[in-house]
Amino acid sequence: MDEVSLAKMRAQLAKALRPRRYVHSVGVEQEARRLASRFGADAELCATAGLLHDCARDIPGHQLVEIVSQHDEGCVSDTLLRNPVLLHGLVGAILAKEKYGIDDERVLRAIRLHTMGAPDMTPEDKVVCLADYTEPGRDFPGVEGIRACAERSLDLALLAAFDSTIKHLIDSGYEIEAATVAARNGILRGLENSTGVGDRSALQQ
Repeated sequence: MDEVSLAKMRAQLAKALRPRRYVHSVGVEQEARRLASRFGADAELCATAGLLHDCARDIPGHQLVEIVSQHDEGCVSDTLLRNPVLLHGLVGAILAKEKYGIDDERVLRAIRLHTMGAPDMTPEDKVVCLADYTEPGRDFPGVEGIRACAERSLDLALLAAFDSTIKHLIDSGYEIEAATVAARNGILRGLENSTGVGDRSALQQ
């Protein structure tokens, strides 16, 4: 995606989102580009997905459910029906294709997965998901630790991000979507395979 096309999408997005959400989206675009360059992912792909990742975030939950139903996106779990805001990644991929003209399935997939992840995430999927946690405007307990981790390992940082989310959901008494647990387990298995099965000490370094 060239800079002219990105500029047009920013202008379109600025009209569609609340100002704070738009600022966050541009922050994720920039952070995704930086992380992609650091970890060998496709920087243009990640920047595009980062910019558009929340294009459906301001849509009310009941409309997110309706859009998913209209597009025959498969079975939606009871957990998602009770927490429809989590569908904004899935709907975001639909809008990115229909409203913003994105036809690169790798971009659409990264947008689709940024909310809950998946067990088989590509480097681009991981970069966009992590950039959503670490863009400079983010300010939540533990974010500095995740940012520090992101300076040395994409997988370790995303594992820390998923752990933070899951712990927050448990502490708050909320349900956990199965896809998020599967994504966290997938990253953990990948780390174990790369450092030696059972050698968890390497994960703590």
